[in-house]
Order: sequence, then C-alpha cells, then structure tokens
Amino acid sequence: MNDAAHLTPMTHTPVRFGADNALVGMVTAPAGQAPAAVACLMFNMGANHRVGPRRVNVKLAHALAARGVSSLRFDLGGIGDSDAPADAAGLSVRALRDLQAGMDLLQNMQGIGQFAIVGMCSGAEHAMAIAAVDARVIGLSLFDGYAFPQRRTRWERTLRRALAAPTHPSFAGKTQRWLKRRLLRSEAAKPMPGFFTEEASPAETQAWFGKTMALLAERHVALQLLYSGSLHVCDRDRDQLGPFRGEPFAQSLHYEFMREVDHTVCTAKGQQQYLRTVGDWVAERCFGTGTERRGASRPAAGVARPMPAKWAAP
Repeated sequence: MNDAAHLTPMTHTPVRFGADNALVGMVTAPAGQAPAAVACLMFNMGANHRVGPRRVNVKLAHALAARGVSSLRFDLGGIGDSDAPADAAGLSVRALRDLQAGMDLLQNMQGIGQFAIVGMCSGAEHAMAIAAVDARVIGLSLFDGYAFPQRRTRWERTLRRALAAPTHPSFAGKTQRWLKRRLLRSEAAKPMPGFFTEEASPAETQAWFGKTMALLAERHVALQLLYSGSLHVCDRDRDQLGPFRGEPFAQSLHYEFMREVDHTVCTAKGQQQYLRTVGDWVAERCFGTGTERRGASRPAAGVARPMPAKWAAP
C-alpha cells in the first residue's frame, strides 16, 4: 500500500474553511483522474494534531489517494492549527459544526456528496454524532471508541495490568499523577476542559451509544469498529461490545480486535495493519471492492443537506 502511494501522482491542497475561515486542513486527492464519489474525513484524536499519532492520518490519506479516493484531514476549532471559535458552544456542538463544514468544503471543491469518516478514540463520539444528523455520511471507521467490556473482561484486564505495572518504565510517573488527582486535587492534574471530562454517566453513555448505533444501522450507515490490544488485553466473542453483542445493529458491522496494534499505533507493524484494515474498508465503501478500483468514477451529485439539528451529548 505504501509503495503504491509513493508512486501514484496526487495533489495536496492546504485549506482554510468554516466560519471566519477558522479551520485549517489539507485536501489530498488523486491527480489526473476524477476522484471517487465518496471522500474520507479525518480529524483529531483527542487534543492531538490532525496528522494523527505517528502521522497515521497522513499515511492513510496518501494510501487512499493512490486508490482514487480524496480525503480531508483537519483540526477541529481550537485544536492544532485551527483558530478557537468565537462563540462559547460546547465541544460536541462545535465538532458537529466543523465536520459539516469539512463536508461542505469537499462538496464545493469536488462535487462529492457522500463521506466516510475515520474517528480515533474520542473522535468516535463526534463521528457518530454527525452521522446521526447528516445523511451525507455513509460510513464510519471507529478506532478505540466506545467499549463496554463485561465483568470477566475487566477483571482479567485489571489483573494483567497490575502484574505488569511495577516493571513498566512509566509506573512511577503514573502513580504520582494518580496521587495528585485523587489525594492532592492538584490543579495541574485536572483534565483539560472540554476534551477529557466525563460529562455523562456510564449509564447515559451506554444508552446514547445503543440508540445512536441502532439509528445508524437503520439508515444503512456502514460501521467498522476497531479495538487495539493495548487498551483491551483480551477479546472473546466481541467483548468490547458487551451487552450490545446480541443487538441487531451488531450483526451487520465489521468488528476487529487488533492485538498487534497499540492505542497510538507506535510500531511499524501496527501501523501497517491499521492502514491496511482501514484502507481496505474505506475502498470498499467507495468502489465496492477492497483491493482494486472498478473503472473510472465520476463525482456524484450532491446529497441534500438536512436542516441543522441541535445535538447534545448525553
């Protein structure tokens, strides 16, 4: 995949867009041919830059362009190179607005009206939220997003981590930070507002996830759920879906536990697996095949954009 990306001509266009041109991103597209009728959006993993951990979003964009797929990777407002928004809207509302602006941009630039969104970690929430209110989203690839491991899985994970923790180089630092948070209530140890705070209870989060996934399945939005080995050390019978394993929506989605991939795709082997898995899946959404293009494609007519809907996190 990477060799093809190096040899295939493609274009890279830096863009500013959104309200007051506050958002910054990069459009990567195949050169000399019409792009696929479906484009891909990539954005921040938490508060990290749009390039993704170990530049994995850049590598994915190049791999997709080699297959004839355009993509936009961009920073949400107030993260990376994008300016902070002028209003005081919450992160969930701003992210929805920014993702819609990204789709508008590609629709105006290339006439593309359908999109697959790649969301990593906290990006899964934003990807699900926009797919629930904007019919232009036809696919979601979510990496280490929502997980609901049951008691057996949690106990096994806790035991294995407890046995491994004392020998890990980061053990001392993590212990110190935990003590500051729990005992000293240090200001420096508090989470960043709007990024890592838990505003919803586990029960509310679980209810929102189930309701939203059922809605997406009803709308025939393709779903890929990927989980890394570093976050969940075991997986039997789709452990991370927990109580949702038997739900109708779970029967049609692509679920994969990637034991060789860690949460920030540090290793070369893990990156190759992630890029291959996501690249194949996105190509399937665009061309109906995971390996080769089925002839030339023409930009699709724009899909009607629904009226803006107010979405509030549970």
